[in-house]
Amino acid sequence: MMTWKHHKKKWSDCERCDLCKTRNKVVLLKGKIPCDILFIGEAPGVSEDSLGKPFIGPAGHLLDRIIKESLPETTRLAFTNLVACIPVGEDGNKLKEPDKKSIRECRERLDEVISLCQPSAIVCVGKLPAKYLKKEDFPETEIETITHPASIIRMDVSQKGLAIQKAIIILQDLSEEIQNDSTN
Repeated sequence: MMTWKHHKKKWSDCERCDLCKTRNKVVLLKGKIPCDILFIGEAPGVSEDSLGKPFIGPAGHLLDRIIKESLPETTRLAFTNLVACIPVGEDGNKLKEPDKKSIRECRERLDEVISLCQPSAIVCVGKLPAKYLKKEDFPETEIETITHPASIIRMDVSQKGLAIQKAIIILQDLSEEIQNDSTN
């Protein structure tokens, strides 16, 4: 059986795709193993790349706020991304969406993370993870999608509150579902 120590050693120097050429650190996971809910984003950002932990930049802080307002403190959480390395644009500055090849090459790592975490639920943070994580791949796991906090940050002020409230409601409903499943 895979252990976290083995997983970390296996992937900490990964060179399966071109994203390894521009990263500072491989960003694997933060949180509890096993967990109740595994949040899966798109890719590390600048803060994450420099410190090696997912969801620690501005979007991560907003996600923390949403979680605090929607989930019980006792909920065991973990966080990762579709890809473990920052996808930098051709100019070396602008972040871009990870390409299909990078996502495909990182899928084994992601599947190992999911197996290690054994989540009752997966929350796709944004549209891209939702595109690649299908219910049929994880039939025993609830899968929900929330708007990515980075997108919420960029929204017009009139839309931000609604997007945050929608994410809170989705997570509250998911939490209730998990609790009901564990008592049945």
